[in-house]
Amino acid sequence: MFQQGLGVHRVEPVKRVRSDRRIPSGRALGLVSLLGAAMVTATYQQGALSVLSSFVIEEFTITRGELGIVFTAFSLTGAAVSPFVGGLVDTGPRKVMLGLFGVGAIGLLIAAGAPSYPILLGGAILGGLGLGAGNPVTNRVIAQRISAARRGLVVGLKQAGPPLGLLVSGLLLPPLAALFGWRIALAVSAILPVLGLIATPYFIPSESGRKRSTESTAQPGTRAVVIWLTVIGLAAAMALGALIAFLPLYAQEAVGQTAATGGILAAFLGLVGVVSRIAWGNVATRFNRPTTALIIITVASIVGVGAIALASAYGPAFVWLGTFGVGISVQAWHSVAWVVIIDRVGIHGLGRASGIMQLGNGVGFASGPPAVGALIDATGSYTPGWVLVGTLLLVALILTIRLRIKAPSRAASSK
Repeated sequence: MFQQGLGVHRVEPVKRVRSDRRIPSGRALGLVSLLGAAMVTATYQQGALSVLSSFVIEEFTITRGELGIVFTAFSLTGAAVSPFVGGLVDTGPRKVMLGLFGVGAIGLLIAAGAPSYPILLGGAILGGLGLGAGNPVTNRVIAQRISAARRGLVVGLKQAGPPLGLLVSGLLLPPLAALFGWRIALAVSAILPVLGLIATPYFIPSESGRKRSTESTAQPGTRAVVIWLTVIGLAAAMALGALIAFLPLYAQEAVGQTAATGGILAAFLGLVGVVSRIAWGNVATRFNRPTTALIIITVASIVGVGAIALASAYGPAFVWLGTFGVGISVQAWHSVAWVVIIDRVGIHGLGRASGIMQLGNGVGFASGPPAVGALIDATGSYTPGWVLVGTLLLVALILTIRLRIKAPSRAASSK
């Protein structure tokens, strides 16, 4: 259990508890696929616009900082609505899942057809509503429908959705944009959320008429854990948001790569992220203290950012090595954090708790890209931007180490 009076609470290893509703094995793959599609839809718009950034900047004659504002609008909207949406999720996830896919599709289509920069910004704001729903609704479905023994793996699989979306967008959008224009490329992306709208009623039953259990499995100290992980996650999200937003453009402008190569780099980041999120989610429950996994992740991410920063001076090999380092580390941070939250929070409060953590995540993604973009524009160099990213990760590391050091060992807490 958590030890009180330290100012910090230790994250215990997750406990195996029985799920309140098991799903037939034949539909499990479909449900997991739907959860992954929801996470792709919730986060896709920012990654797609990042891959298409050179086209968008030229089309609307905007600066990198102004493009960062689009990413800010998307992420900040998601952050602002996530606690409220989390509360809605606790009353039933199906309607929230339908809303996620609906606003995801409409937001992409508005952005694709935007005649001006303000309309592009409006499409990002609408898409951000879906971002705020992504983790609360998928976490609730996992807690409600997936057995405890499989939750870590399923969390990893659904968290693989965002980098999978980045992988697909990096591979497909640049050639589609070159052939048909960036608007057509972005509009085609709305196919996935439309399919999600169709599939949701089949895999997620309505809560109407169901007797709502009053059982709560929340453990003592859970609120403190949520707050600490929210703060640490904010710093990690600021760093990751900036990396996703500017890595392809950095490869083009500072490392001498083509737009197509920048897209491939984004796809590579996505591919590594897919594998790392699944792997970290699957092994998260094996750590006596999940903060150990978070420390490993953060250290590796700092090394990765350092390699990326060196690429402008020492060549493309460093940007690929750094991208790999970032992909296996900070991209998987939330896979570990969500496993902890799902297993600590009572099922009927999980949506709101996830919404609070998503708030920190969204603020991080909202503030990271414009801060780094403005710094790059002001200095005319990417190096200060990467220094800021590394500093954010260092802050996350220090906070995580403090969380772990202040906590007693398992043996001490059991005496």
